[in-house]
Amino acid sequence: MPGRQTNRLAQWIGAGLAVGIGLSLLDVASSQPVVLHLRNGDRVSGSLVTEEAGQIILSNAIVGRMAVPLSQVERKEQATNEAPATNIAGTNAVVASPALARRLNELQALYLANQLSTAEYHRQRAKALAEATQLWTTNRPVAQATKPNGVPAPALVNPGVSAKPPTGPSAPIKPAGPKRWSGEVLMGADLGFSQKDRELYTGRLKVNYAVAPVRNSLDFLFTYGRTDGELSANRVDGSLKSDCDLNRRLYVYNLLGAGYDEIRQIDSRYEFGPGMGEHVLKLTNFVLNAELGFNYQVQNFTRTTNQMQKLRDDQFHYRFGQDLKWLIGSQFTFDEKAEYLPVWNHLAEYRMRVEANLRYWLKANLSLNLTVINVFDTVTAKGVEQNDLQVRSSIGVKF
Repeated sequence: MPGRQTNRLAQWIGAGLAVGIGLSLLDVASSQPVVLHLRNGDRVSGSLVTEEAGQIILSNAIVGRMAVPLSQVERKEQATNEAPATNIAGTNAVVASPALARRLNELQALYLANQLSTAEYHRQRAKALAEATQLWTTNRPVAQATKPNGVPAPALVNPGVSAKPPTGPSAPIKPAGPKRWSGEVLMGADLGFSQKDRELYTGRLKVNYAVAPVRNSLDFLFTYGRTDGELSANRVDGSLKSDCDLNRRLYVYNLLGAGYDEIRQIDSRYEFGPGMGEHVLKLTNFVLNAELGFNYQVQNFTRTTNQMQKLRDDQFHYRFGQDLKWLIGSQFTFDEKAEYLPVWNHLAEYRMRVEANLRYWLKANLSLNLTVINVFDTVTAKGVEQNDLQVRSSIGVKF
């Protein structure tokens, strides 16, 4: 049975890696500029990337790639001149500027780092576009009508009235700067008091700091529980990940991690390793990243026998990672990340971790969360299961 499960797991991992590699090699060249006239009266313009079944994918300087369902398109025409980037929410078209593009990229980076909720991301994005529209309208050159030379008419009628200087354009409006620091606290509890008393508490703290092109994310988790007075859970895991964008598609990262698990007899563990990632897909409501790197991991086990025996496992690993974020409507978000770490000189030994989160946003900073975490490690203390599955529900508060 273990061999069959291992083969099935290896097949699943191979299929997942094949899909990830296939997506990462997908590179379609942009085509001619087009303008899509939507049924609601809006217009969307950009470079045509591809036409698929049921949708048209465009790319422009402001929002990057976007998928437009064919059911929303009234007609499509080829742009003869350079068209505005996007006519969003019925507003006048805004000439794309580097400042606006940088601002929207920063907002997207904050959203991908879970520093902004879905509603807050769309609110700040719409605000940035509105401010850019107002700024462009205010600062654009206005044709001045020619005025006849001579004394202004009010001064001719009443010499006591002096001519007022012409009113110049108002001062430029400076958009508000992006939020650098943000965080989130998630707390959950599972309590039962009957024939057996059960208490399980879970918590998570996320702290993010982003200054384009660098993003830093701290993630700290803990679980503590007792059943009928006996310890049933006591674990802590923490990680610090730093990403630096090289361009719109590629980035480098460094990952640090540490923790312990008393129930699984892990006295302590730590890991670190660099790597490179790629933004495989980057749409307005869906983002997929793939990563490849190296990882050095050390685990210290306690084996309970007649005598306490300390065991140590330290290995170099390859690291294959993948993460995605999907915006579902205006109140749901789904994010998932997975990593597969085979030992560099013995591929039969590996560690795999998969995490998925479904969030329902009650307010801009308040959410209900369902989290599933599964860790499979071929190297464990004696008598400890290789698979560890956790299902958590929690309430989250962003700050």
